[in-house]
Amino acid sequence: MANQVFANGREVACKAGAGKTICATPDVCMTPPENPATPPGVPVPYPNTGLASDTTDGSRSVQISGQEIMLKNKSYFKTSSGDEAGCATKKGVISSKNKGKVYFIDWSMDVKFEGENAVRHLDKTTNNHGSPTANESIPWPFVDTMADGDINKTACDGDKAREERACADYKPAKKNGKDVCAETGLGGDFASIKGDLPGAAKKASENECASARRCRLVPYHASPQVEDGIKGCCPAQTGDHIVPKSSFFKDHYGGQSMPGWKPYRMEAAPCMCTEGGSCSGTHGLRHTHHKTTSSVPSGTHRPFDKEVEHCAAGAKAVAPHCDQKCIEAQLKEGHKGLGDASKDVKHSSTGRTELEHYSSLQATINETAGKLGSPLP
Repeated sequence: MANQVFANGREVACKAGAGKTICATPDVCMTPPENPATPPGVPVPYPNTGLASDTTDGSRSVQISGQEIMLKNKSYFKTSSGDEAGCATKKGVISSKNKGKVYFIDWSMDVKFEGENAVRHLDKTTNNHGSPTANESIPWPFVDTMADGDINKTACDGDKAREERACADYKPAKKNGKDVCAETGLGGDFASIKGDLPGAAKKASENECASARRCRLVPYHASPQVEDGIKGCCPAQTGDHIVPKSSFFKDHYGGQSMPGWKPYRMEAAPCMCTEGGSCSGTHGLRHTHHKTTSSVPSGTHRPFDKEVEHCAAGAKAVAPHCDQKCIEAQLKEGHKGLGDASKDVKHSSTGRTELEHYSSLQATINETAGKLGSPLP
């Protein structure tokens, strides 16, 4: 994409970009009714979202795709959304605003535009500002994309070439090309395939382009959430955290973080595009492989790299044409900025079904992998 300019391996925030701060919470706003019992309204915590396309007061002489770039302490997103219902007279309990501005609070230390530090993917924001004080003041990550790491440039060459061949007749490789999401029935939302998840998984696995794209991991909240599955998953697909999100917490997801992993955010973590829930379709197959082939009990603390190796093997069960080393490289690259990879994570067993349940789907997956020219394990 023309707007994919990176600083320190992270995409630079700019008006032409598609990054966003997604559902920053809590943005507590006073909400109707306003009556004698509740004179100022009722305080309600809302999720607040800001978009890079609302960049304001950015760079003047340096541009990306012909538009301004976000700059440290000068630029902001002029509006946000999600708290519109908090419209009592007081609005935000701190800022007295709703739909307020979004400001960045960290940035690159060594990349600058016009003398000001650049802000990037995974840099943090505070939301719903009416002044320097934020109404939603818990730092929240801005999510866009990572550049391929050096290891990916070698490890992923084969997978990239396969995707280029398989998707040559699809957007964006071909102008006015076919839409792989529409062709595979994945262009609607999850509800559109819920009645036949095995069928949806089979149809997607039979499509060589959709299968080839599985090898490219994307953030859970990839941006933009496009309809053709280029930078994110197809709308009806599920972004499956290959390293389970509960792996980064001592007891359960959202609880106390594992040492060194406090910055972890599931929204930014790398996922494979799958179909179905945790016990159905290709999503269920990956979960089940993760559980039934583990060499350690659930809850075991072990090195991040060792867990990545096991998790990548499970992803390869869903996409046997993918290079496992490429998946491992993407997992390591995708977790940069989300914690200290030298620290242990928890092996979190997430499968719920026996592998035999997926024998028919696995046969379809293997057949398509053969068509893509990849030797099967």
